[in-house]
Amino acid sequence: MAAGAKLGRYEIRSQLGAGGMGEVYLARDTKLDRKVALKILPVEVASNQQRMGRFAQEAKAASALNHPNILTIYEIDQTDSVHFIATEYVEGETLRQHMRDAPMRLGEVLDVAAQIASGLSAAHAAGIVHRDVKPENVMLRQDGLVKLLDFGLAKVTEPLTRESVDPEAPTRGAVNTDPGVVMGTAIYMSPEQARGLPLDGRTDSFSLGVVLYEMVAGRLPFAGPTSNDVIAAILNEKEPPPLARFARDVPGELEHIVTKALRKDREERYQTVKDMLIDLKDLKRDLELRAQLERTTPPESSERATSERNGQTLTTAASASVVETDAAAAVRSTSSAEYLVAEIKRHKRGAVMMLALLLGVAAVLSYFFYFKPKRVPALTEKDTILLADFDNATGDAVFDGTLKQALAVQLSQSPFLNIFGDERIREALRFMGRSSDERLTRDVALEICQRQGLKALLAGSISAFGSHYVITLEAINAQSGDAMTREQVEAESKEQVLKKLGDVATKLREQLGESLVSIQKFDAPIEQATTSSLEAFKAYTLGREQHLKGKYLEAIPLFKRAIELDPNFALAYARLAAVYFNSRQFGLAIEASQKAYDLRDRVSERERLFITANYYDDVTREVEKKIETLELWQRTYPRDFTPHNNLALQYNNLGEYEKAVDEARKAIDLNPNAAPAHSNLATALVGLNRFDEAKEVIERAMAQKMETMYMRRNLYLIAFIRGDAPAMSQQIEWAKGKPDEYAAQRWQAETAAFSGQLQKAKEFSDRAVEMALRRDLTDVAAEITAAGAARNALFGDCKQVKGQTAKALTMTHSYWTQFIAATALAACGEFSRTQAITDEMLKRYPKDTLLSKLFLPLIQARAEMYRGNAAQAIQLLETTTPYERAPLPFPIAYLRGQAYLSQQKGTEAAAEFQKILNHTGVRGWPASPPLAQLGLARAAVLQGDTAKARKAYEDFFAFWKDADADLPILIEARKEYQKLK
Repeated sequence: MAAGAKLGRYEIRSQLGAGGMGEVYLARDTKLDRKVALKILPVEVASNQQRMGRFAQEAKAASALNHPNILTIYEIDQTDSVHFIATEYVEGETLRQHMRDAPMRLGEVLDVAAQIASGLSAAHAAGIVHRDVKPENVMLRQDGLVKLLDFGLAKVTEPLTRESVDPEAPTRGAVNTDPGVVMGTAIYMSPEQARGLPLDGRTDSFSLGVVLYEMVAGRLPFAGPTSNDVIAAILNEKEPPPLARFARDVPGELEHIVTKALRKDREERYQTVKDMLIDLKDLKRDLELRAQLERTTPPESSERATSERNGQTLTTAASASVVETDAAAAVRSTSSAEYLVAEIKRHKRGAVMMLALLLGVAAVLSYFFYFKPKRVPALTEKDTILLADFDNATGDAVFDGTLKQALAVQLSQSPFLNIFGDERIREALRFMGRSSDERLTRDVALEICQRQGLKALLAGSISAFGSHYVITLEAINAQSGDAMTREQVEAESKEQVLKKLGDVATKLREQLGESLVSIQKFDAPIEQATTSSLEAFKAYTLGREQHLKGKYLEAIPLFKRAIELDPNFALAYARLAAVYFNSRQFGLAIEASQKAYDLRDRVSERERLFITANYYDDVTREVEKKIETLELWQRTYPRDFTPHNNLALQYNNLGEYEKAVDEARKAIDLNPNAAPAHSNLATALVGLNRFDEAKEVIERAMAQKMETMYMRRNLYLIAFIRGDAPAMSQQIEWAKGKPDEYAAQRWQAETAAFSGQLQKAKEFSDRAVEMALRRDLTDVAAEITAAGAARNALFGDCKQVKGQTAKALTMTHSYWTQFIAATALAACGEFSRTQAITDEMLKRYPKDTLLSKLFLPLIQARAEMYRGNAAQAIQLLETTTPYERAPLPFPIAYLRGQAYLSQQKGTEAAAEFQKILNHTGVRGWPASPPLAQLGLARAAVLQGDTAKARKAYEDFFAFWKDADADLPILIEARKEYQKLK
């Protein structure tokens, strides 16, 4: 296809390659403005319905895979009978090209093999077997990330006909081996695949073993003059030649890994590719430890047994004078002993040399295990460590703040380490009389540690030497000022800085006392857990600073910038979802949360729990699963305040204020400087009518320079309940000029509605909508508009409801806008429109807990009330009982009370209305107490208590002494009162 040609929304840029499965093009997705790779299928495949059916089924399964080492499939489509697949475009080279350019270093071989194994492991967990693992199907990105291609498609890429293009031609032409040897996909087949037997994940283990052998030896383990001979070799030859024959100084452990992967009997092979992955990682880590041993052993105090391996000198210490921790040295010495045995056997050295060297190593091990004092861990699980700002000697501002934040993310995934949080640092600086934004130098950090009783601080530095960068991390005893441990690493380029920082942080965790088991379980690479882009991380860091200050709208463009720089930055999507949610932009929060969830394998375990909890909250809205995830988060990271804070928020939203108080207090105990935790505690106390306590919590937080719009709202509500007009005005004045000033206009709309001033409430709402739209907060504007319709419906004024809801839904179909609109429409008899909205909500949120158990019954009950079916309305509301106190625009108790009035049941109705009057602090009910008072009056009439009824009517008129005179419900109430007189 020519450049510029179009397939649907894709515009062809250039051809990337061709083969048996068609042609591959670089294209641009004109809708999303991104590069993609388009694979156009041959006519032979596209015209075969059976093949296309199998192809579509497998591609659908493969497209569900989301893993950093697996090529992402975007879609399968056809245009003008041209069938194609759109996939992620990977800039880099195939493993075949990479092997052809230059021999691979051992460390690189292990890294590539481990990434392939990681991708295969994820696929196998999803029930997908690759069946065609070979160098042509492995892409190496420029940043070192490995991508597996053609997942799930091998089954439908069998040779078609003799007349069709040879699908093995690219492989055959690329492999450089002995003359006359015919190559192809067959050379990577497992024995069971060659026999045509049913396949499972072990066939991929075999193929990966072939690829690993080829990367090390520069040749294939099985060969022959024809494809049949190659297959015969795979089936019949006992073992391939040992790797040591083709590559000097191959570790014995690697020989073992390859041999086990290439077992012909799959019962003797690696049973899961994950087991192979563990062995590869263990070997890589062991080789790094040996290399570090060489660097940290003084030459004058050790005898060396050295050998050149892949450009590095590996040294075995024969002395106990090693500048490193004792336990780590013992582990390294053990590995070195095994390595020496392999070396001596391989080179057939004399028995005397073997015995002498082994005795030397044994002496070292005896010294470490029996005579040397056991190492006391530098830290315990009860200690807290503070991160100082990095000393940036490069002059490049991109490192300012970025490296500290990246290090914090990397270390925070450890359940062992307790990091002194940013909010607590800001408070400590204020207590010291310093600016809360002051740079945390080593001296300032040391002073904070001593004041706060912290055990240690972690100081870092970065220096530039040409195009290289040297990163140093040092743990310092906060009381003595002495270094506890120190690690240093060199990055060959700026792009490698984050990766190297993650590597050195992992080493430091072990030296600080964390167990190897914990490190292995909670050690996502930093570039996977965050991003490999320094610029993206810089933007993320700035956004995080605004987020922590409660400046949600200011944080949004920074997080969006981070995502623009790295579209796979999962953590940035997660934080963006959080600030969208906090600024009530729920539709955008759903999109960002979904994207973060799709990329959740690119983060650490701690952040994965954060993303998953938000996904269940924002996207699927499964309350039980969110709570379960937060509880798991608590158990995994018992010193993390965030799950407690988020549980407090969840319980507030459910009206379970006692539980919210408990969780918020736990969050504050763990992090006294977290503004959201104080805000959630205050909200729960207001919901319990404990206004003095709530006010005290807020004032204490504000005295420590912690304040949020939600705190101000609670102060406004408390002042309103107490009739304190000056205090109400104070909160309105504070909000002026703030990015979310619209919220203060909305508070005033609510209190105006409480007084029956609908016209005034509308004016405040209109100003709030205008302010929100000026800041492009469409979801907020739509929700406020729908809330206006809800007020009118509650007061029995349905004239404007249809127009208001239509206007709101024209702006957006966000969750809350739809719910509020549907409830208002149902109350006014607009049943067809109500049904359309609820059907759409059910389709979009099929797993939503509150939608099925609370919102839909409430909407349906309002519709039944309009139809005059009070008994049916009461029955529908039975499922809502657990959520009686949830903050809703329409209180459940009010609707149930209205239904009992319709049934002439005065006692039951009075009990429902009293519930509302007993909980005046519940959010979302500001207009309800006066109407509940009117309900009490009507219930008293049914009970025959005229005096009580007259008093209740008079209390209602006192509430509404300044109400709009033309309100239908007020006119009707006055007529009822006149009858009593």
